[in-house]
Amino acid sequence: MDVEKQSNENILGYVTHNVFDKFGRLLLAEGTPLYPQVVQKLEERRIVFRISVEPLGNSAAMPDSLQTENSKLFSVPQKLDKKFERLNGESISIAAKYMNWILRQIQEDIFLSNNIKILAQSHKANYSHSINVALIAVAIARKLKYDKSSLHEIALGSLYHDIGKILLPKSVLDDITGVRDEQTLIYQQHTVLGSDLLAADKLPANVYLIARQHHEKCSGNGYPNRLKENEIHLNVAIVTVADVFDRLTSSIFKRDVLSPDEAIKQILLAKGIDYHPQVVDMFVELFNKE
Repeated sequence: MDVEKQSNENILGYVTHNVFDKFGRLLLAEGTPLYPQVVQKLEERRIVFRISVEPLGNSAAMPDSLQTENSKLFSVPQKLDKKFERLNGESISIAAKYMNWILRQIQEDIFLSNNIKILAQSHKANYSHSINVALIAVAIARKLKYDKSSLHEIALGSLYHDIGKILLPKSVLDDITGVRDEQTLIYQQHTVLGSDLLAADKLPANVYLIARQHHEKCSGNGYPNRLKENEIHLNVAIVTVADVFDRLTSSIFKRDVLSPDEAIKQILLAKGIDYHPQVVDMFVELFNKE
């Protein structure tokens, strides 16, 4: 009996609904195959779930199809946004290869993979944004000579920096022109929600702090804690620059989209005010193609 067939025979059934833990963190997406070790973990944590012995039509795939789907889902798109043509090709190519490795590793963690799955399927714009941010953040971190462990942390943190948005009301996320005043506080909670999700999964602080602090500013005018300068983790400072660059140049977030050069100028104007000076310098160097 081959390994793949044996794996299929170990499936006890398919979860009939999205399963969340007490923190609101997605554990299993509807239609996910349930193996004995997964069921054991759920029962140990006293998490209620229901099983269907058959795949759930279009919402649940057979293992072979699921494997094909995940192999497509967990990868950097072969064709990146046009803005990446302005960045150093070698730096982005290396970052893309590294992120593909990270995404393959995520498949082996049921909790991380299911959170990415729901982001990719139900929040496609934010998933694409997260991939873009991760590519730029990894490229900047490499220029800052990050070691293997630190590079892994910033790759994970940048990929999940907006994961808290899966718990926000749809009405808040649908307003791409800017959150209305009465919803601002709700929107800002995505930083805390995301941080709590990642911390609950026992990820390192250097990972979940990225979700919590990526809207903080050097001047202290950010949120949620109005941190200043060195109070903001360097990982966060990197992701913040990558995040704002992608937002300024992406039509999914704003109507008056800036060109990469215009976005760079805007970031430079806020150097030392909103953004870490050294990180900005490293970011700008990424556009040097020599």
